[in-house]
Amino acid sequence: MIRRPAVPATALGLAVLTIALAVATVLVGIANQTPVDLTALSLITFLAFPAMGVLILRHRPNHLIGWLLLAIGVDIYLTFVAGDYSNLALVRQPGSLPFGHVVAWISGWLWIPFALMVLLFVPMLFPDGRLLSRRWRIVVASGLVFAALAFAGNAFAPGPINSDYPGVLNPLALPQFDAVFKVLVNIALLFGLAAMIGSIASVVVRYRRGDGRQRQQLRWFLVAVIVAVVPFVLQGNVPNIVAQTATGLTVPLLPISIAIAVLRYRLYDIDVVINRALVYGALAAFITVVYVGIVVGIGAALGGGTRPNLLLSIVATAVVAVAFQPVRERTRRMANRLVYGRRATPYEVMAGFADRMADTLSVDEALPRTAEAAARGVAATAARVTLLLPDGSRRVTSWPDQAGETTFPHAFPVRYQGETIGEIAIRKGAGEILTPGERRLLADLAAQAGLVLHNVRLTAALQAQLEQLSVQAADLRASRQRIVTAQETERRRLEAEIRAGVQPELEAMAGQLADVDRLLGQDPHQAISRLEDLTAVTQQTLDELRELARGIFPPLLADKGLIPALQAQVRKIETGVAIQAADDVASRRFEPGIEAAVYFSCLEALRRATTSTVIRLVDDRDQLRFSVDGLAGVVDGEMQASQDRIAAVGGTLEIGEAAVSGRIPLTSVIVRA
Repeated sequence: MIRRPAVPATALGLAVLTIALAVATVLVGIANQTPVDLTALSLITFLAFPAMGVLILRHRPNHLIGWLLLAIGVDIYLTFVAGDYSNLALVRQPGSLPFGHVVAWISGWLWIPFALMVLLFVPMLFPDGRLLSRRWRIVVASGLVFAALAFAGNAFAPGPINSDYPGVLNPLALPQFDAVFKVLVNIALLFGLAAMIGSIASVVVRYRRGDGRQRQQLRWFLVAVIVAVVPFVLQGNVPNIVAQTATGLTVPLLPISIAIAVLRYRLYDIDVVINRALVYGALAAFITVVYVGIVVGIGAALGGGTRPNLLLSIVATAVVAVAFQPVRERTRRMANRLVYGRRATPYEVMAGFADRMADTLSVDEALPRTAEAAARGVAATAARVTLLLPDGSRRVTSWPDQAGETTFPHAFPVRYQGETIGEIAIRKGAGEILTPGERRLLADLAAQAGLVLHNVRLTAALQAQLEQLSVQAADLRASRQRIVTAQETERRRLEAEIRAGVQPELEAMAGQLADVDRLLGQDPHQAISRLEDLTAVTQQTLDELRELARGIFPPLLADKGLIPALQAQVRKIETGVAIQAADDVASRRFEPGIEAAVYFSCLEALRRATTSTVIRLVDDRDQLRFSVDGLAGVVDGEMQASQDRIAAVGGTLEIGEAAVSGRIPLTSVIVRA
């Protein structure tokens, strides 16, 4: 178990000293008969300085900011108790307490270390407890010179030791150096102004150079400083009770914000804090203005004096009640614009995304809109949305379009019913990091996008299937057209071969039969000789018709099978084509459609046969593979009819430069006895 380092004993001692000074302030105030008012609120709330100092040092014992907060707390309560002690010893009960003049003298210059720590050391060392570089020691030196000169010019100047006690003169005054002290004070102002400018410049430079985390820390500090300055600005312009309350409530926010920033606890909620502070502050101001304007202003105009008017109070309450919601909405929009700038608020991102995606099913619309919503929601420079399609492919869209192939370090998976269907990725600007709030926003956006991208995914899958069906339908129409064309081509081929070969012979036989009929009465012996010649010609014609019939569908293929039919066809080719088939292929009969498809495909390929042409057939368990290698050259598209034949029985035919290969799945095999 890892143990946290203990709080340094010196830090605990300073915290105890601060509490003791606070208790002493209360006791001296009671002896001083100081009336209890809202000033006492500061005695409690200002304990935030030592408390936050101890908290920081508990986690980081050597952090200078923690020690500074402890020192500021000691200085504040030392100022409180010194003022009340001096008032009791010198005004209320003169001479009742020792060292009254010394304590009053000390209280006259305690503001110097307070100003030095709050206005110089804390801003320059925040948030890591180190200066930006050694060059900034010049600013620190200027502040120290200011403190030294201001101390000399105030601590030893003649006159009252404190403005609160004009009758008590400085016991350590050096009147002979009065003119010198005035010069020192004027010079101190110059060094103090230089140190103040350097302190502000240090914060600005640190903010510009810092990364996203350091900028968030500085935002906490700057907001707390602005809020803490408000009561001092209001001093003298509002009733004293209001200024006292504001001081007691706002100044302690400074050490609290510093501790949050240094320890990085809920560091990235600063936008929410500022947003709500602006809204609630504006609403409080609105209620105050309405109430004062109606009750005080109209009441004075009607001559009511300072007496409360019940009717005007009711009217003011009614106006506030009616206008509260519209003013709240307008104030919220203005606060969002001030805090987030052009970036949408988290609520606007989620609500706007749901509205825009309600009727969106197209991939080309859904992905860019999702990417834009993610980028605008967290003020990212670019965003990318990836959709995983059911077929294993992916669609990727970036926003803006010119984001290109840049890296996206922050990715959030998009899931639907436990299945990852996509991803949302963003890239922040240089030096910016993704805050926990922004991570939650993107995670919620990814969860909301799950159903949207699932619907888009289904739409894309349906479109892909429709496109596939359209392609298949087009292929089917083309195949049907090719079948019709092939049938017509085959019919014309047969017709041409019959006209060129058989028809002239039949016509010649008809003429010769007429001559034989004439010769029977004149010369029977010659007629018999002519009939014998006609018989031979008739037999030759019948052989030619049988050959044509074999070209349509050879009887040998139906009777004996694929291998014998191919062997018979090969014997007619002079180039000497070889057939390589295993015994199991030669002894088997396949489905007639498969045998016919392979036979006619090989037959068409053999038109380009060479002396090295080889037909190979392999029965590979669940499919029949065949190839015709060593062809003279095959052009893709010339064997489209064969490809259609093979496709008709569920196979494929690939056309190479000098080879044809195909494969057909076997649904049933008949073993020949």
